Amino acid sequence: MQAQEPILNVVAHEGGGPGLAHSETSSPALALADRVIGTGVEACAAFLVAAEIVVLFVGVVSRYVFHSPIVWSDELASLLFLWLAMLGSVVAYRNAGHMRMTALVSKSGPRAQTYFDMLAVVASMAFLLLTIAPALEFAQEEQMITTPALEISGAWRASALPVGIGLMLATGFIKCEEKQGAAFSCCLKPTVSSGGFL
Repeated sequence: MQAQEPILNVVAHEGGGPGLAHSETSSPALALADRVIGTGVEACAAFLVAAEIVVLFVGVVSRYVFHSPIVWSDELASLLFLWLAMLGSVVAYRNAGHMRMTALVSKSGPRAQTYFDMLAVVASMAFLLLTIAPALEFAQEEQMITTPALEISGAWRASALPVGIGLMLATGFIKCEEKQGAAFSCCLKPTVSSGGFL
């Protein structure tokens, strides 16, 4: 019997839409890196959710029950929310859980679904590569600004943008490297070619 080549299967992720299963030839190092990023980001996001609930609850109770508002609670809540939003984006990107239109993709064949899934990964990575430089520049500029209530550098808040974008890029590169070369190249080449006109 002839050995069958590994086939990319289309699977449904929890958050939404079809995604790509890991290739049978995926590197253990890449799988470990993906697992470390996923576990670490999800743990940090869970901690931020708990901290956000505590901060908001304490702020509401102090303001409306004891009539003695904590001046820094709103500022801290907004800082935590920005970090939570960016880390949540990383989790959604890793699990293919972002909102997207799948009406036509779900009716196409497995090969077309594989192509469109990889196209979505590469297109989003291209956008992230365009935005990470301005995000880093914004975080550097915020170092000179001190928040009025907490009296800390604004970089603590602004750093959420480059950190989240960087983690999404790392996750995207891992996804691309884990897939079979043919599936990636068939999507990457047209995308890069079309990007040359921009």
